Amino acid sequence: MPTRLTFLFVLAVVVAGCGSHQAKAPPPAPPLVRWADIVTPALRVPQGAAAAPCRAAVLKVVGQGFNFQSAPSGAVGAVVLRNAGPAPCRLTGRPHVRFVGAPRQPVQHEVALPEQAAQFPQVRRPDEVLLALQPGGTAVLALDWSNWCVPGARQVKGKLIPPSAVRVTLAGARGSLDVPYNAVTPCTRPGAPSTIGVHPFQPPGLPNRRPWTRTIFAGKIFTITGGPAPLHGVRGGVLRYAIRLRNESHATVRFANCPLIAEELAPTGAVEAHQLNCAGGSHRVAPGGSIRFEMRLRIPVSAPTGVNGLFWVLDPLGGQNAETVARVIVTAP
Repeated sequence: MPTRLTFLFVLAVVVAGCGSHQAKAPPPAPPLVRWADIVTPALRVPQGAAAAPCRAAVLKVVGQGFNFQSAPSGAVGAVVLRNAGPAPCRLTGRPHVRFVGAPRQPVQHEVALPEQAAQFPQVRRPDEVLLALQPGGTAVLALDWSNWCVPGARQVKGKLIPPSAVRVTLAGARGSLDVPYNAVTPCTRPGAPSTIGVHPFQPPGLPNRRPWTRTIFAGKIFTITGGPAPLHGVRGGVLRYAIRLRNESHATVRFANCPLIAEELAPTGAVEAHQLNCAGGSHRVAPGGSIRFEMRLRIPVSAPTGVNGLFWVLDPLGGQNAETVARVIVTAP
């Protein structure tokens, strides 16, 4: 049985061994690539005066018209309209909308709805593009439609005739256009009006494109000084933090064509998109290696105090090669 003296001797040997063969220190954090407020051309706010209002005669329906899909309160759908005229025109606000062409129909009640927020990680063009919608440019009109209950439907012989189109009438006596649609919302409250919720015209989202790279990165959010989340920010301020991207592939990746990133502070923030600061493609990341980028995000004055959620994704229009989340503790100024 080992004696106390033997135990102390073994302990001394272990300690001595630790001194001569020290454990490897954790690798240093990769250098931080500083923030550069790079705005991709598609997201730049256009300059110049607003154009004259659009007339319905220059607007053309893109695709099959309103594509309604079932929703808890009825149906939701949207149509894309293109400026087919020779000059820019302004397409803002809400039009008047009603369903036309049905021999029997309920009273229709319009409701003005707010602008629809982009769903993360969707990236939309700035609202200002609609102040002077260029020839060939497009805008989206979204509707929430509920309760199409035909009066006296039980006494009708044969099939009920649905509306033939959705009539969109522009304010200011600028004309109307009849838009096709795909389905009628169900009858849920017999005797009640049919409700049409009209959102304002909005810019379309940026189209998907070829992935920036096929490489998958592991993303992780840190404080700007390298500490772990949660992050801390102030209402109405700008949140500064760092994103670490680790190359999970077996090939070196070169940051040549700077990809977009999308970020959002939930529940009240909007999706923000920026280009990474790739410094002319000078950064290369070997297999298993990492790179850190400084990030910035506006904190809305309406953000609740306490815990908020930060969502972040690399290349939102392409491969979405890295996604991560973190907590942000928001305080009042």
